[in-house]
Amino acid sequence: MSLKKKIIVATRPSLLAYIQTLQTVELLQKANPDIEFEVKKFSTQGDRVLNRSLTSFGGTGLFVKELEHALLEGEADIAVHSLKDVPSFNPEGLKLVSYPEREDSRDVFLTRDGLSIDDMPQGFVLGTGSPRRKVQLADIRPDINFKEIRGNIDSRIQKLHDGEYDAIVLAAAGMNRMDKNFDEEMLLDVDLCIPAIGQGALAIETRVNDLECIDIVKKINHKATEQAVLAERAFMAEIEGGCKFPLAAHAVVDGKYLNMIAIVGDVQTGDFIVESLEVTIEESISKSMELAQKMKAICKEKDINFYQ
Repeated sequence: MSLKKKIIVATRPSLLAYIQTLQTVELLQKANPDIEFEVKKFSTQGDRVLNRSLTSFGGTGLFVKELEHALLEGEADIAVHSLKDVPSFNPEGLKLVSYPEREDSRDVFLTRDGLSIDDMPQGFVLGTGSPRRKVQLADIRPDINFKEIRGNIDSRIQKLHDGEYDAIVLAAAGMNRMDKNFDEEMLLDVDLCIPAIGQGALAIETRVNDLECIDIVKKINHKATEQAVLAERAFMAEIEGGCKFPLAAHAVVDGKYLNMIAIVGDVQTGDFIVESLEVTIEESISKSMELAQKMKAICKEKDINFYQ
């Protein structure tokens, strides 16, 4: 009797990361019943440093570098990432090869008493460290007092209920994956608050020369999700932005077409621009890059410095 092939799956130790990895492994197991999957936790810098804002100590790659090191050193065969945490370019020898079906990509506006952002009192305190969220929500309510917030979903919700914040904004995808209930009326429409690039999507990374692992994980790839997030990431790579900047893009596939809306801004002044496109799937990557070039030119013309 032959032993099953074992695949070591790298994940971050946070509860959300672990749960979404287990959910991904469940999909992989169904698609590959003859393979054994073992989940292994690797702590990242983003997990260890909780007393500083992400933008203050690097931002890009803080939740993926140690997992990628494990892949390169042969300590793991595949890694499951929240795609919004993954930089534009992969280290040499690694690549993203599979994108399971995307969760809800929108943000959720949470308060203690269920008030909408329009109904909140003057000068309310909103917990977020995201420049993307700050510029968009300040456009809706210029009186918001923003306050940095870190920690997992439960600790953030607890801080809200303890009165440290009057409102917080969380990703709906994380709430859904953790089975956290919320009023759907609290979802922020994409046109109101464009999500982070890759928000709601997961990505599976492996070594470029591990053809067997690539074949295994591609069995759960969701084509429409892949097409949408590749367009978003092409935009991100071309505009050369990251989580330090008010930058967002969200794409949706509709048949043969892809629709995308994007924003870049200046977190110091609150100025930003929004552009959109509708293109065929075949030209979505090149047109997303052209959109980034166009928006960079507009920023330069209007003196909007989103790289600071």
